[in-house]
Amino acid sequence: MSDSARSEPRPDDGPDDRTPAPAAPAPNTVSTPDEVTIRRAPKFGVFILGGAVLGFLATLVVVSVTMDIDRGDQQDASFGTLVGYFSLWGVTIGAAIGAIVAVVLDRVLAKRAARLTAERVEVEPVPDTVDGEIEHPDGDRP
Repeated sequence: MSDSARSEPRPDDGPDDRTPAPAAPAPNTVSTPDEVTIRRAPKFGVFILGGAVLGFLATLVVVSVTMDIDRGDQQDASFGTLVGYFSLWGVTIGAAIGAIVAVVLDRVLAKRAARLTAERVEVEPVPDTVDGEIEHPDGDRP
C-alpha cells in the first residue's frame, strides 16, 4: 500500500476524527485531592453463614457415625431428634469459627491496604440559555 493511500481518508470511513467538535460552554468544575484507602474486605455474613452450614454438615456426619454406638438403656432418641439437638451446638460453633476466620482475614488484608490520592471533581452545569422568545402555553399571553 502506498503512503498516499494511507493518509487519505476513504469515503466509507465515516466522519473525520480530526475535526474539532462544536464549542460548547464549559461547565464550572471544582477539583479537590482526597486521600483514599483501597483494600479488599471479606463479607462477614458470608463467612458466618458458611461456618453455620459447615457446622450443621459436621453435626450430620457425627450423629450418623455415632448412631450405631451402643448407649445402653438410652435407645429412645431417633436420628432426627439427635440431629436437631446437636445441630444447635454445631451451627453455633460453626458460625463462631466463621466469624473468627473473617476477622483474621480482615486484619491480614488491612495490612495490604494501599493509600492513594484521588482527585474529586465536582461539576456544576452551566444554566441553559434560550435564544429568542418562549411561547406561552395559552398562546396570547407573554
